[in-house]
Amino acid sequence: MTIERGMHRDRRLLDIAHEAPCMLLLAGVPGCGENKSVPCHSDMQRHGRGVGCKSHDCLAVPGCPACQAFFTREHLGRVSYEETWRLALELYVLWLWRNKKVRVA
Repeated sequence: MTIERGMHRDRRLLDIAHEAPCMLLLAGVPGCGENKSVPCHSDMQRHGRGVGCKSHDCLAVPGCPACQAFFTREHLGRVSYEETWRLALELYVLWLWRNKKVRVA
């Protein structure tokens, strides 16, 4: 299943990612967690990523700049990249609820 293409952008989602700790937690990456997190968009086509098009902001996970630089298929391989992203998203969703960043309307 592929998520529809099109830019779903939401500055508020990106701002929350800056508040969160690094969710990528890539072992062995020097400097992990030393700087504020940045939104790391999924690089998977099924998440809406394409040539010149980032995935949706709701599919971005917080990662420190050190981990974001290493968070590529080239460094991790396809399977490890996807597993790292999936785990980071799970951790982020829990963090969002625990820190009252989302609520049921």
